[in-house]
Amino acid sequence: MIKGLKESSLKHWIEDSLHNNSHTLAAGYQGKTLLFEDENNRLVIKTPHGRGLVKYIHTLMLRHENRVYEILENFGGCPKCYGLVDNKYLVLEFIDGLPIRNKQPDSHDDYFVKLFDLIENMHQLKVAHMDLKKKDNLLVTRNGKPCLIDFGTAIIKKPGFHPLNTFLYKLAKRFDYNAWIKHKYHNKMHNISNHDSVYYQRTFIEKISGSIKKSYKNMFRS
Repeated sequence: MIKGLKESSLKHWIEDSLHNNSHTLAAGYQGKTLLFEDENNRLVIKTPHGRGLVKYIHTLMLRHENRVYEILENFGGCPKCYGLVDNKYLVLEFIDGLPIRNKQPDSHDDYFVKLFDLIENMHQLKVAHMDLKKKDNLLVTRNGKPCLIDFGTAIIKKPGFHPLNTFLYKLAKRFDYNAWIKHKYHNKMHNISNHDSVYYQRTFIEKISGSIKKSYKNMFRS
């Protein structure tokens, strides 16, 4: 699967790391992310969390993410994917960069032009990320370029007549563009240029979420 690294050896390393709670890069409700390093490779490995049905669902999500990466093989704006180990551990290229949470580019930075192009190219491949609003899912690489990660909730547009999938895909695309605007303008929506305003259309979900947040804040102000 990876040059100089047998799948059986990598599987043993993953399961040993999980058992010993070692090499953890991050941890969330879906599972742990491990960092593997040797003289030839630096890899990120996503593992499913839980037991029984919960673990099965998280495993399905990793398999789905693997399918997304297969579609985006020549995309150029995400990590290289090396596939699944034991059909449940997702192996990805390590990207040397920081989330925009920690390294926020300036609104006029070329980063956002390149990010917009990546989003457009991704949509042309019939994939919508859907969770770009999360600042940890956008990296700034060492050379200042954008990199998209974590495609666990991405929507793949199915060919043919699939009304629900088509609806979800269009909704996910709208989330992607709205996230681009919010990051570019640092949530200062009154600063959106006329040129960019055509790409910002709040979804019904965002409107409801915004109303709830506003009511919550007002409740504690009173």
